[in-house]
Order: sequence, then C-alpha cells, then structure tokens
Amino acid sequence: MNNSGQTHTAEFPHGFSLRDLGQSFGRLDAGDASDDEDICIMGICDDSRFAKPGYALMCLPRSRDHASEYAEAACLNGAVAVISVGIEVDTDLPHLHLDNMEKAGQLLRRMFRSEGVGSHLYGITGTDGKTSVAWMLREALSRYQRKQVWSTGTLGWMRSADDIRDIGNTTPSMLTMHAMLAAACEKDVHAIVSEISSHGIVQQRIAGLHFNTAIWTNMGHDHLQDHGGYASYLAAKTGFIQQTAADGGNVIANGDHEDIRQHAAENSCWYGHGLYRDDVDLAWEQELPGLLRLKQGDEEVVIEDIPLGDFHAENVACTALTLMVSTNASLSDLPGLLGHISAPPGRMQELEAGYGQVYIDYAHTPEALERCLEAARKLTRERLILVFGCGGERDREKRPHMGEIAADLADVVWITSDNPRGEMPAVIASEIEHGMSQPYRSEIHLQLDREQAISEAVDCLRDGDVLVIAGKGHEAYMEVCGRRLPWLDAEITNKYLYHKHGLDRVSVCG
Repeated sequence: MNNSGQTHTAEFPHGFSLRDLGQSFGRLDAGDASDDEDICIMGICDDSRFAKPGYALMCLPRSRDHASEYAEAACLNGAVAVISVGIEVDTDLPHLHLDNMEKAGQLLRRMFRSEGVGSHLYGITGTDGKTSVAWMLREALSRYQRKQVWSTGTLGWMRSADDIRDIGNTTPSMLTMHAMLAAACEKDVHAIVSEISSHGIVQQRIAGLHFNTAIWTNMGHDHLQDHGGYASYLAAKTGFIQQTAADGGNVIANGDHEDIRQHAAENSCWYGHGLYRDDVDLAWEQELPGLLRLKQGDEEVVIEDIPLGDFHAENVACTALTLMVSTNASLSDLPGLLGHISAPPGRMQELEAGYGQVYIDYAHTPEALERCLEAARKLTRERLILVFGCGGERDREKRPHMGEIAADLADVVWITSDNPRGEMPAVIASEIEHGMSQPYRSEIHLQLDREQAISEAVDCLRDGDVLVIAGKGHEAYMEVCGRRLPWLDAEITNKYLYHKHGLDRVSVCG
C-alpha cells in the first residue's frame, strides 16, 4: 500500500455560511456568538485532534458519551463550530444539530459539491467474496468502458493497480467516503466499486451515498460478536440491499443462498450454480479448473483462464451478471471482458514452489475455508496440507466449526496463530481442536508460532502435495496485544521454500 486514503479533515477554500447550512439541514444554536453573527466554515473534521482554525467538528452518534469533551478539544485547536448528528453536545461554540446520518450525508454532498456526481456507484456486501468481486469488477469495467474505475475495500482505495491507498477499514469513515466521491467527480471517474461491510452499514458510513447497483455475494458467519448474533448481521445486509432497490438501483444477488433468496429485493437479478435451472438470470458451471461456462436462456459462453477455485468461478459469474445488468454488455461480450481476469492478492495466490503447489488464501470464515480446501483438493495428487488459525476477539463460535472443516478436508493440518489480538493463542487453538472429532482422520500438529508452523509445513511438502496457508491472505501485519507487527504470509513462505529447494528465484505467480 502507498500513501493514505483515510480522511479526517477536508478543507473548502470557498467556505460555507453556518447560518445557511442551518437553514438547509438542521437547527442552529448560536452558542457564545450573537444571534446575528454568522460563522464561515472553511473545513470540517471528524476527529478533534485534527481540528484547525476555521474548522467545524462533526460529532457522530458513536461519540455520544464523549462528544462534549471532543468539542472542547476541537475548540482549543481553533474549531469555530460543532456539527452534531443525532446527539446533544454541551458546547459554547455555534452548534448545528442534524437529526440523522442521512442529513449529515446530504450536508457533506453539499460541502464537497458532489450532489450532481456522474460516477456509477457499485456497492458489494456479503460475508465472503467482496474483495474479489470488487477487484474483478473494477478490471472488467475498465476494459469495457475504457475509462477510469476506482474501487475501495479491504485492499484500500484503488485508483489503479499501482496506486492503492490505505483507508483503515473495509468501508471507511463517512468523511472518507464522501471525499473519495468528490475526488472521483474532479477526475471524471466513470465508476466506483465499494465493498460495503456490515459495520459500515450499521454505523451508516455510507449515508448520503445512493448506489446505482448493489451486489449480495453470500451469507455466512463473521463479526457476529459485533452485531449481537446472526439475525442482526443478516438484517444489516438486508437493509443495504433493500434501500438500494427502494432508491431505484439494481440488485445482483446469489441465488444459491436461502437467506439471500428470502431477504433480497423482489426485483433482484439472480446468478446461481448449475446450468439447467430456470430460477436464475445467469447460470454458471465450472467443468474444469480455470474454465467457466455461463448460460442465459438458450445461450452459452465459455470464459477461459479465470482464477482457480469454484469460489472464484462464482465471483466471475457475479461480475458477469453485474456487467450485463448495469451496462450494455451482452453475454457474447463476456469472454473478452472476463477472460484472463486476475484475482486480488491473497486469494488462492500461488507461489512458485519447485515441486508441490503452495497457495496463500484469506479464508478466515468456515464457509471460505471449506470452499478454499475443496478447490485445493481438486489440484491435489497426494496430500492436502493446511496451515491455519483463528483471530482473537472475533466470533469464538466459528473456531470449532473451522477445526471440523480442516480435519475433514485436509490430510495434514497445522493449527497456529492468526491475529491473536488480546487473547491467548493456546486458548484459541484449543477451541479449534474442540471441533475436530477424534480419533483424527487427519494428521494434526499444534504449533502456535506461525512462522515455525509454515516452516514445518514447507519442510514436509512433497511432489504432488498441495499446501494452503489460510487466514491472512494479503494482510501485511500480525495483530498482537494492540500492536500490528510486520508480517506477510507470502514472504515468510517464500523464505522457507527457498531454503528447502535452493531455488534461484521464489516468487508470487502472476
């Protein structure tokens, strides 16, 4: 990643009258200023530490318990006003009250002058597949439209393959989202493809952004501890999809998930696995690895040289239907648009291994791990070897489920650490092991040092084996006790492949 795309401030050289904003968007309290005194807002921030003279501090609902403290700190840094959203703030500064986040989004559209934006907004939600679909859709739209297309999500704010900026979260802050939209307007960007996380939906980081197309990739178990259970997690994603449909946008949905079938908008366009079915708008089948057949009505096409794995075949099918619905692309255009398409880093990312095959994958949910191992099994002539763990302070209930999947589908398993955060790695590992029925069908190793686990797995790799190192994918850190330590699975694995085989060059394929 280079540069930073995370935005805590925005400046407006033309300035805004606080009184005019109050008349348009909310209720204005003069604070210590006289009622006839107007304030010119020259910038805005969502963090008091970044306040400057002439700025307004925006206090969002999550800051409710400390909003007055933040307002005081911003004032000391030169802020001249406070804009609060759905909360009361005790401050002597002139104070604009907004009723809700949608109003805040509308205000930012005004301030960023993006109300008449021409960029097509695509929003992708789902437990897995968001990053891959965003990556593929950006690439395919760029091929089709021959114009600039940006994407945002887990990998960052991608303006091109060589310009990726860290944005902190899958769906960044509302201020960052609106700043990106304003930048897209300025650069005449044709489309923005955004991953929309459940956190981003619940915290309304996308308020004021009206998506032309919403995509629902799948439903599984992730972040349930943050939402109070699966029902709330499902409701968050449903809300985004239903709102897009209500606003007149397109909805692309996976017809193979019963929960999506029940909760997506009635006029959704569906894709699904299996060529001979009449309940989807686009059917897909992967007859051979890297080869995808698509069928619409009586028409069929074949997409060649797609990334390995049934899950990537599904991602390409999703991308295909999105292109057909949101542009003028026809089924016959798809081989040219999607053939030889790439996958993002860390998604069945192949390393040159000398002999045997080695893949790095981001799979960190039960559903993703199962599909990853099923894809790897099709490539395996001898043993399927797996190195994986589970993150700390995240969804404890998925740990035994992932242990069960690992023991059932792999021949040799190393249980190790994966972002333990504030938890003891041994406790996480024991909860993974709890799901592994005994006696083990697989050969199970416990090695909490992830580098040592990778070293041992590489050392046992033989011709015909496939090694999958799952859970971290593209992540360039290991999160331990509040610190993010430098780490990249691909680099660590390459080091041990080099030592094992004495290769002149060990690198990431593609």
